Amino acid sequence: MAPEKKNKSLFASFLKSKDPVVGSQLTKDKAASVATPVALPAKPATAEPAKATPVKASPPAPGVVSSPVRVSASSGSSAASATPAYKPVSVPSPSAAPVKSGRAAAVPVETPSLARLRADDARAAWQARPSIPVRLLDNYINFMVMGESGLGKTTFINNLVSSYRTTRGQPHDGSTTSLSAFQADPDSLKTVLEPMEVSEAGRRLHVTVQDMPGWGDDINLVRYLRVVVDFILQARMKDYEMLAGSRGLNEAAMCGQLQHSITACVYFLSPHRVKKVDLIIMSALSQLVTVIPVIAKADTMTDKELSSFRSEVRAMLSCPSKYAPSKTLAPLDFNTFGFAPQVLTDLGITPDAMPLALITSNEHESLRDSALAAELGLDQPEVQQPVRNYRWGAAYALNREHSDLLTLKRLLLGDKVDSLYAMLDESYNRYLNFCQQYEANGKQLPLIVQNAAAMCTPYLEYDDYSNAKTALDSAQQAMSTLMAENKALMERINVLERSGNMSRY
Repeated sequence: MAPEKKNKSLFASFLKSKDPVVGSQLTKDKAASVATPVALPAKPATAEPAKATPVKASPPAPGVVSSPVRVSASSGSSAASATPAYKPVSVPSPSAAPVKSGRAAAVPVETPSLARLRADDARAAWQARPSIPVRLLDNYINFMVMGESGLGKTTFINNLVSSYRTTRGQPHDGSTTSLSAFQADPDSLKTVLEPMEVSEAGRRLHVTVQDMPGWGDDINLVRYLRVVVDFILQARMKDYEMLAGSRGLNEAAMCGQLQHSITACVYFLSPHRVKKVDLIIMSALSQLVTVIPVIAKADTMTDKELSSFRSEVRAMLSCPSKYAPSKTLAPLDFNTFGFAPQVLTDLGITPDAMPLALITSNEHESLRDSALAAELGLDQPEVQQPVRNYRWGAAYALNREHSDLLTLKRLLLGDKVDSLYAMLDESYNRYLNFCQQYEANGKQLPLIVQNAAAMCTPYLEYDDYSNAKTALDSAQQAMSTLMAENKALMERINVLERSGNMSRY
C-alpha cells in the first residue's frame, strides 16, 4: 500500500474515546451547526429603511490601507427600522491612489456582507459549545523486539513497517550487533516512523520500533539481562528528567505522553520448544514492560504441532516456576498481557490461537491486481508482498491462512489498536513505580537496575563466567590452606616420633 495513502488512514479509531471534545466529534458538530438553518426575526413592515447615502472618502495617503467604516445603529423599534444597521462606504480603487515607485499597492479589505454577518451572529447565539481549531496532541508509542538470535526479528520489523514511511533507513541486523556496540549506540537498531497526523482524533502519532541484540551470541546471560534492564530503565530516566518526575501527573493526561519509555515488548519464541532461558528473561521483562510472546518461523511446524505447541506455551507462561523449579531461589513470576477479547473476536482469533505464530521473509513477490490496488486506494497497480518459496509451494507472510503477521500488525499499528490503551496505561503505572524507586534510591540508577534483575539473575548464574571463576579461586585457596595445614601437622608428627615422645599420645 502506498505510504502516503496508508498514513492518512492510520489509527482512524485510535484514541477517539479518550477525547470527547476534540477530533471527529467536534468536526461533526461544527458541520451540523453550519448546515442547520436558523430562523431570523422578520423585519417590521411599517417603516421602510432609508436609502443609504454614500460617504465620499478622500483618496488615502500613499502606503495607507483604506478600511471600511462600520456605523452601528441602536436596537430600538422605530429608530432601528428607519436606520440601516451598516452604512456602506465607498472604497477607492487601488488605481485611484497614486503609488510611488518602490512601494506595493494598497490592497482593499473585503467587507463581509450583512447577510453573512447576521447568519454568523445567529449561529453563535444558539450554538451548544464553542468551535475551536483542533490542535494535534503528540502521542508516543515505543515497541521493542527481543528473543534468541536467528529467529527473524529484524526481518519482522521490515515486514511490519514496510507500508509506512520511516525517517531512517532499513533497520540494522541486531543479531550481528554486540552488546558493547548496542550499549554505545542503541539508536542504531531503532526504526523511527514518520509522524502520522490523525486530525479526526486530534493526534499526531510518533511510533518507534527498537530491535534488540539476540541472546545466545553472548554466553554471559547475566550480563545480557542486565544490559536489557538498564536500557529499559534508562529510557524511563529520560522521561523522568524531561517531565520532572511524577508530580502533578494523572493517567488521563499522560496516556501516550512518555516519549522514551517502552510501551510493549514483542518477544520471539523459537518453534517446537520454549527454552528455560526464555522463561527467565520473559519473567524479568514482564516486571518492567508489557510482554507479547509470539512464535517465530511458524512454517516449520504442521497444524497439529503448532496447536500442541501453543497449548504448551500457554501452560508455561501461566506457571513458569513449574518449568524452571528451584529449591533455594524465589519462584519465577510472569505478568501476562491479553488483547481485548472483542478485538480478537472481530479478527477471527480464538483463545486457542494464542500466542500468534508468524512467518516473515526478506523476499517479495509482485501482486499485479489492479482491482485490489483500486480498493486499497493505491496509485500503482503493483503490490509487493513478502513470500517464502519452497520446492513444494510458497508461504505468504501477509496471508492469514499462512501466518498471523497481518493480525499482529493490525493489533499494534493498524485498525484494531483498542488494546493499545491497556498497554499505555500499564506503561504509565510502571513509570510511576519507577519514579518512586528512583527517588527512594537517591536517583542512583545502577541500584534500581540491580534490584530489577535480582530476582532472575540467580537462575542464570551458572553461565556467569566471573562468578564461576571466583568460586573456583575460592575453592583453590581453601584447598591450598588445607594442604598447608596438613603439611604442618605431618611435620609435627615426625618431630615427635624422632624425639620418642609419641608414647604420651
